[in-house]
Amino acid sequence: MSTPKIVSVEQIAEVKLGRQRSPKNHDGPKMRQYLRAANVGWGGLLLDDVKTMNFTDAEMVQFRLEPGDILLNEASGSPREVGKSAIWGGEIDECAFQNTLLRVRLHDDAVDSRYLLHFFRREAETGAFVRGSRGTGINHLGRAALAKWEVPLLSIEEQRRIAAILDHADALRAKRREALARLDELTQSIFIDMFGAYLAGEQRCEVRPLSAAVQTGTIVTYGIVQAGEEYPGGVPYIRTGDISNGQIAANSLRRTDPALAAKYERSKVQRGDIVMSIRATVGTTAVVTDELHGANLTQGTARISPGDDVDGAYLLEFLRNEKTQHWISRQVKGATFREITLARLRELPVPLPPLELQRAFGIRVAKLAEVDSRNRVALTELDTLFSSLQSRAFRGEL
Repeated sequence: MSTPKIVSVEQIAEVKLGRQRSPKNHDGPKMRQYLRAANVGWGGLLLDDVKTMNFTDAEMVQFRLEPGDILLNEASGSPREVGKSAIWGGEIDECAFQNTLLRVRLHDDAVDSRYLLHFFRREAETGAFVRGSRGTGINHLGRAALAKWEVPLLSIEEQRRIAAILDHADALRAKRREALARLDELTQSIFIDMFGAYLAGEQRCEVRPLSAAVQTGTIVTYGIVQAGEEYPGGVPYIRTGDISNGQIAANSLRRTDPALAAKYERSKVQRGDIVMSIRATVGTTAVVTDELHGANLTQGTARISPGDDVDGAYLLEFLRNEKTQHWISRQVKGATFREITLARLRELPVPLPPLELQRAFGIRVAKLAEVDSRNRVALTELDTLFSSLQSRAFRGEL
């Protein structure tokens, strides 16, 4: 067992906040591509939508990315996104970065960049960066805080060995996530095959606003405005950040006073209800499972309870459909603080094909859900293993 040496990030690297974006630099003679928070994913960089703005040559000296640079999300309304990290490999010539990102550039040859990347990802995944963040509403990590962040260092040989082990374990997780993504694509493919003509208007059917497609006695509504301090043993409530990859993170939900939750009875969810994010990551959806029956919501999420003549599986996939998501995105207000109002969401036009056809779709989706469930169990086991490897690695026990 090796004992790690504890150093601060600023002892081994330069930490820099990216270039601020303003209306004055949307165009000009020195247009360059730059990365922002949306380009950093859990599995690496997302380069399908890279923006451009004007950078002078002097600014490029400050903000140019070099292979080996580590980029971290500086701020987010979703706590889990703070500190999310990726490594730059020189994928784009003359690329810079925006002030929604922090760049860590190593100046110590005794540190392996992928080892440091895995350490940053662990801190983000465990919420450590959020606990050390500043700000309300939008969580900020901050350049100064990251510079002072403590890193456990082993010998460079040990770092490289650990990075290789974690890379391999992470690749296994990525393959399992890819399998889940393919199942999601298959579900949407079946949906389009069965209902595409109805969505396109080529086959006629009844169309109702979403407000008229929900269960009698319910409305499309958000939840608790101010949930208060954590209340051990209280009523769990679902926030925007709790919805990820089509699932609700049941094990990490916060809890509120039952007396307070009772004042928001209309937003209490039941099994089979659909929960949608109406702030920040607007349009993300998940279904309420048995274990979350009786939970509540916050102001950033909405309850959609499918009516008797609407199949829940059909309504869920309709909400996730590309055309529906495009409709939702066009109703979103705000740039930094994005949201859709309940009034607009309730107006969403919902085509209602024959109920028998909807139910046939539900049966097919249920079979796929069984496969999906097995894959998610396997992914959970891999995540648990990966977390264990991380913990042991940064304690010098791997």
